[in-house]
Amino acid sequence: MTVVKSQDKGPKNRSSWGVVFSYLSPFKAILIVVCLMSIASSAASLLQPLIVNNLVDSAGSLQSIGYLPVLIILVLITGSVLNGVQQYFIQKVAESVARDARTRLVRKILRIPLYSLEQYTKGDILSRVINDTMLLRRCLTEGFVQSFVGIFTLVGAVIGMFIIDPLLFVISAVISLLAVLSVTLATSRVEKTSAQMQKAVGDLSSDVSSVLEASSLVRIENAAGHQFKRLKQKVDHAWLKGIGVARIMALITPISAVAMQITFLVVLGVGGIRVASGIITVGNLVSFVMFLVMMIMPLGYIFGTMSNIAEASGGITRIQEILNIPDEYPEQLEVDHEDRDIRSILLENISFKYGSELEEGSSPYLISGLTLNISPGEKIAIVGPSGSGKSTLLRLIARLYEISDGNLLYSGVASSNIPIPTIREKIGLVQQESPLILGTLLENIYISGNNINGIAAQRILQDLGLEKVLERSEHGVNLNVGDTATSLSGGEKQRLAIARTILKNPQVYLLDEFTSQLDGISEELVVSVLNKNAGPEATMVMVAHRMSTVVNADKIYVMDRGSIVTQGTHEQLMESSSLYRELVSNQLIH
Repeated sequence: MTVVKSQDKGPKNRSSWGVVFSYLSPFKAILIVVCLMSIASSAASLLQPLIVNNLVDSAGSLQSIGYLPVLIILVLITGSVLNGVQQYFIQKVAESVARDARTRLVRKILRIPLYSLEQYTKGDILSRVINDTMLLRRCLTEGFVQSFVGIFTLVGAVIGMFIIDPLLFVISAVISLLAVLSVTLATSRVEKTSAQMQKAVGDLSSDVSSVLEASSLVRIENAAGHQFKRLKQKVDHAWLKGIGVARIMALITPISAVAMQITFLVVLGVGGIRVASGIITVGNLVSFVMFLVMMIMPLGYIFGTMSNIAEASGGITRIQEILNIPDEYPEQLEVDHEDRDIRSILLENISFKYGSELEEGSSPYLISGLTLNISPGEKIAIVGPSGSGKSTLLRLIARLYEISDGNLLYSGVASSNIPIPTIREKIGLVQQESPLILGTLLENIYISGNNINGIAAQRILQDLGLEKVLERSEHGVNLNVGDTATSLSGGEKQRLAIARTILKNPQVYLLDEFTSQLDGISEELVVSVLNKNAGPEATMVMVAHRMSTVVNADKIYVMDRGSIVTQGTHEQLMESSSLYRELVSNQLIH
């Protein structure tokens, strides 16, 4: 498959920590401000034990405490204001990181090769865009930035503790280091379990999405009970994985709490003895305890960050899995289309399979040794049993898939020498399922946003017999259609797709069972409008569903098991091909 290195400037193949840092990189200026504010806030916090030390010792010796109470109040207010502003900036950065991650994911899913995208279900993709990015945001808002800017407080507290009493400092440091080691070991287990949990949530999202799409089928088959049981199994599986994460996370909080409590108890016990011995004063002990609290808070953030990063690692890995898929082609090619004639198409001994020979579990060939020569302006039909490769062949011509072997030429030029957007600019594809985007009729017709013409759109929709759709609302072509707005029938969707293709005015029409959901009268109207607007110079390749469409083709190609087995006009094939006669007699040309 022809792909290029990813145009996304996001992180590649890094650890979860490296990914988080890379997402923070664009916000260096804000983070510098946060760091400066943190230094000021830390300085205000570190002044408090010193002031309290003097306050306690002065009160104990019955000396005047003077301005000390006012000073400590001012320091507290200053620190609180700085912390509040700092917290706002941290939240802003976290929201911006989530936005950037979603933007990169949305851009990527629109630009990776179709085959790569089809390896994932819709629900799984949505879970990555929404749930996994929320995990990334959460790990930033719950202590990540604070754990780094709090280093200033940590360093200052450590220095203050060491100056006041080196012995008490060593005791506190040993207990804290043991806690850090324990938390590190626990978080290493969280990462694996979290990845399993996120996968389970993604699978659940995929299944719920598929059941929602088949809502009418579930009801007509009275399958609600069975589908509920099946989905509940998925829900329970995700719950079990979540409980696994919670079980390990539950170890981290007690470890941190116990370490802090032990540290306080030891400091108070040993410190009390040293006060009684006259080695340190009561004010020294109070100051040491305050410094200890200041040391423990950043450590708490660090512990929390380690567990949050571990928990979010599954989501971060899933985000990176999508972002690391190479783009289908450089983005700038979309605006630099070549003026090229591609009406002549030659597929020479081509083969196609999903995946490469080297990929484990790659599929068998869907198309094998196929040769097809289409002349400019020729109107051909492709028929064959279901699963013979007809729709796949159209996707190869449109370069939605890339051939695995052989040659594909457009007007004598190899497909590899023509940019993919240039080819697709000249091709109009009508798919049998006729998908819609959530938006207006006009937005669905001009889906690329180029050369929008409401008058032309209204005219062609009327020509195709969609007057009743236009009359559903006073908005006309600005009527909202899609999953949550006005519903269109299958036949209406097909005619909307044909309108889109006609207004694109392509050189090559690829029509995949484009009248399969139309009645006979509507089919005759659509074919007439299509032939009138396409003109004799356009090349047309039809995968036919009905004989009325097939018999008028310049040439008919019969496919079976991924190969063209015979060709000719309708009359010739009725005489020479038993397979064609069988298809005609059974009307199973789909």
